[in-house]
Amino acid sequence: MSANGNNHLGVNLAYTTFLFVTPAADDDTARTRMRAVGGNVSRGFFNDFEAEGGRETTTHETIQFLVNEEGREQKGLAGARYAMQVCSKYRPRLQDTEAELRRRLCGNAEIVAIDGAVRVPQYTSAEMHAYAYRHAIARQSGRLQRSVIIIPMSKTEEWWAKSPLDRHAYFYPHAENGTRVHGHARAAEAGIATIHRKLYYNPEGTGRAGEFDFITYFECADEHLPTFDNICRALRDQRQNPEWRYVIEGPEWRGKRVLKW
Repeated sequence: MSANGNNHLGVNLAYTTFLFVTPAADDDTARTRMRAVGGNVSRGFFNDFEAEGGRETTTHETIQFLVNEEGREQKGLAGARYAMQVCSKYRPRLQDTEAELRRRLCGNAEIVAIDGAVRVPQYTSAEMHAYAYRHAIARQSGRLQRSVIIIPMSKTEEWWAKSPLDRHAYFYPHAENGTRVHGHARAAEAGIATIHRKLYYNPEGTGRAGEFDFITYFECADEHLPTFDNICRALRDQRQNPEWRYVIEGPEWRGKRVLKW
């Protein structure tokens, strides 16, 4: 696909913005400022910390506060001390929230924003849909599913040049050069019952130069972080998951869900 933003993936149903914040200082004054700013920009949003099960779909506008407790020696998005996720059916609402955050932190923090969109899941069969969701763990509150992993990523031009059916084949067990391979779905199977996952699409479409195609978002209990790491190793094994030849991973952010900054 050319980098003109053509959208292969359907209509946007809702929008999300992830805001990653690195304060210029990390002292008591800076932390007090962050708490105050978080309280101001959250007005009118439902706090997603207590979201459970299907309740995440009942409120149109939500906010979630996240904190990176370690690894801040990294630069940019991956090392951001704070993060915020805001969701709405109305994109201008998120743009206004980002603008307010930037205004309130002007000169006191670096802010990186990434936009995503919710779309109807794309599957080639009812069996695959059932496989992915029948035994999927329900979303739980931030008191139980504390850990969050956010990884923006893209697919290569070669991937988007393939037909939709050819792309879907990589998610199923299939033959590759005469050898039977797991494919994406089998490689990630251990996470179905232990890790809550969500995929956000680039609102403007795929294959856009300098932009991510997706934001992959995960929540889990702390004890399931080793499962997540094992799944990542399996997915990156191109012998068992050839799809990964076409994946371009962005920076990975890890942190905890908190009631407020």
